[in-house]
Amino acid sequence: MKTKTIIQAGASLLLAAALSACATKSNVSRDGTTDNPVWPKLSKVSPSFAHNRGTFPTADELSKIKAGMTKDEFYKLLGRPHFNEGMFNVREWDYVFHFHTPGQGTNDVTTCQFKIIYDSKKYARSFYWKAVDPETASCPVAEPEPEPQIIVREVETSNKRIRQ
Repeated sequence: MKTKTIIQAGASLLLAAALSACATKSNVSRDGTTDNPVWPKLSKVSPSFAHNRGTFPTADELSKIKAGMTKDEFYKLLGRPHFNEGMFNVREWDYVFHFHTPGQGTNDVTTCQFKIIYDSKKYARSFYWKAVDPETASCPVAEPEPEPQIIVREVETSNKRIRQ
């Protein structure tokens, strides 16, 4: 009787491990592309992120994203994926990013999902964006151009002040 229970428990664990290996939902080709990226629900953000919110990437971080990067490079650049992606042969990482956008989104914040697809050798090959809030947003959100600064200074030259 105990042997049967142990076998059933072992089989259950094996099945759970096999299912967790199938966490990748998109049909990813060997070359790291997909015709139909599948997006995880925002409610499934890993609970280790504060309030299930995701992160605010900088323009500098986003500008460094390129094909051919490894998972370690993305981990260093963007942090770990925001969703539990499975344990074995994971070929896609998903993130939730927020951008400060005055007058747009909830509380002036636009939310986007970002997906990285890896090829069979674990190099990043494809990148996908999905607007979440508002759904019509352009992702990634472009940073606004800085306002030009006017600098006024006074210079003294032989008893005369010149304003530049």
